[in-house]
Amino acid sequence: MKLLKLKIENKEGFRSLQQGFEINFHSLSDTEAMEHFRPFCFAGLNGSGKSNVLEALANIFYHLEVCVAKYLPESIKNPKNFKRNECTPDAFTLEYLIGQHNRKNYTLYYFDKVIISKKEGKEPQMFIQPFPFDSSTEIREISLHPPKIRDSAADGKDYLPAHVIGYSSGENEILSLPFIKSRLIHLDEFRQATGDNYDRFDEPENSLIYIDNNMSQAVLLVCLLFENKNTLVPLRHIDNTGILGLRSFRMNIHLHDFEFQDQKTKKTVKVPILKLLEQHQLDDLKKCATSWFLDQKTKTLWLDFYVNEATKLAFKEHFHSSLECFQLFRLLYELNNHFVDEVTKDDVYRSKGVYTDGKLPVGSPRQDVFHFLDFYITKELKTGKVKDLLLRSFSDGEHQFIHTMGICLLLKDKRSLLLLDEPETHFNPSWRAKFVKVLNDSISSGNPKGLSNGDFNVHLLKDILLTSHSPFIISDCLPDNVVLFEKNEDGDTTSKKVSELDNAFNTYGTSVELILDRLFNYDQSIGDLSNSELDAIEFSDIKSNDDIIKIKSKLKKLGESIEKDMVLARLNRIKTKN
Repeated sequence: MKLLKLKIENKEGFRSLQQGFEINFHSLSDTEAMEHFRPFCFAGLNGSGKSNVLEALANIFYHLEVCVAKYLPESIKNPKNFKRNECTPDAFTLEYLIGQHNRKNYTLYYFDKVIISKKEGKEPQMFIQPFPFDSSTEIREISLHPPKIRDSAADGKDYLPAHVIGYSSGENEILSLPFIKSRLIHLDEFRQATGDNYDRFDEPENSLIYIDNNMSQAVLLVCLLFENKNTLVPLRHIDNTGILGLRSFRMNIHLHDFEFQDQKTKKTVKVPILKLLEQHQLDDLKKCATSWFLDQKTKTLWLDFYVNEATKLAFKEHFHSSLECFQLFRLLYELNNHFVDEVTKDDVYRSKGVYTDGKLPVGSPRQDVFHFLDFYITKELKTGKVKDLLLRSFSDGEHQFIHTMGICLLLKDKRSLLLLDEPETHFNPSWRAKFVKVLNDSISSGNPKGLSNGDFNVHLLKDILLTSHSPFIISDCLPDNVVLFEKNEDGDTTSKKVSELDNAFNTYGTSVELILDRLFNYDQSIGDLSNSELDAIEFSDIKSNDDIIKIKSKLKKLGESIEKDMVLARLNRIKTKN
């Protein structure tokens, strides 16, 4: 999947993106660039609007996923909770390229250009245009309406990304909101399937996945169970996380019940929440476990896993891919919201993103359906010592590193869109400097070569958008992929690729000092407090060599910097009477 363009067209705009705001991504005039790792980095001062693009895309794909869904729970059919003709933003044009799973291989020749247009107060429309995406090929409309008998999703489902991933290192409720809504839809979908006595339930239809701490544990677990040593090299490297493998973990599953009202007797009927999983997925987990125990008194199932090669082989036999296994853990985590009442769900469905976290209650450990315990990782320390550590003992920066690396490994061969809001916040400078390279290594490690139908280029399958204030990250991105967000004199948000600026320059490999100066108007290499001591020097008051000596003595407490050297050079040029 490769994004081409997003334009906001409704009168109210979206957040700080006004009507008429437009951002261009990849260019059809340079399709060769799409075959390489080229993440888009959004730069700009706080409040410049860069995160709003991620939020708009998340909202748009949430709306489209609900429109095309084969199955919708009754809660979302309520017009107060969802309307096909109302989206946030409510009018837009979105264009991207996407390949199909039923094509021979992933080359642009087999891709389609997708154009999604929504007018204010109208339902969205989808159009596709085959390669070479110009006037020589016909544009045709694709339905976003499922068949009336609901035996399949709408045709438009095939032209949406398989996965839209959201991640924010901060409390970005606007970005997380469509993902939270999706989780509640998954919950209601599963609950209704249980009440309707389905035979089994494999995974939700909706493609939106938000990577929080809980989901991150699931991502890391399946990567360590399913990936081989070659694909895990970026994760294992001592200068990254030093994670060598998975030692052991415990799964804690509480056997809670759904409550339904019998339509005939009007009495409350209890049905085990995990009824649809008992004969298939839960049974498979038991077969993979080293041991398991069911406590009938507390209705708790404990599964213990001491991980060795046999454990990994068992998981690969019963779960055919890391993604299939992850989807089970994802579902179990989402079932932790089983106690959320209908009024609260309605509040979230109707929310525009302000204080959403406060609307959705967090359950106690006893209320949870599922969580991991005693998650031990074998880690190589900087000293060279190898030690088993609890995952919870890892630093915030290490967890953040695992979030992004893990999801890239998990989805390396899936057509996906990754929306990463300031993913490097907790990184030290060394990790910020290597972050883009590690992303590339994580994705490229899954790039199979020598296949019968040609090499498989995973870079064509996904796009990565990230916001950042880090000059280290910007320095590893090409000027066509660094987008500067600013406010003009009218207060409107503008976005321009660095290659299109009046003072355009090559960001790739440029020093952090130059990037800070060119993009953030920050021409210092030291902090403001220490720099204020240099600014406080009144050169006009210097009358003697003693004055110079006193000033130089005060400057000794400052470390080495260009600013200090310039002041010392100026002092040395001063000629005094004595």
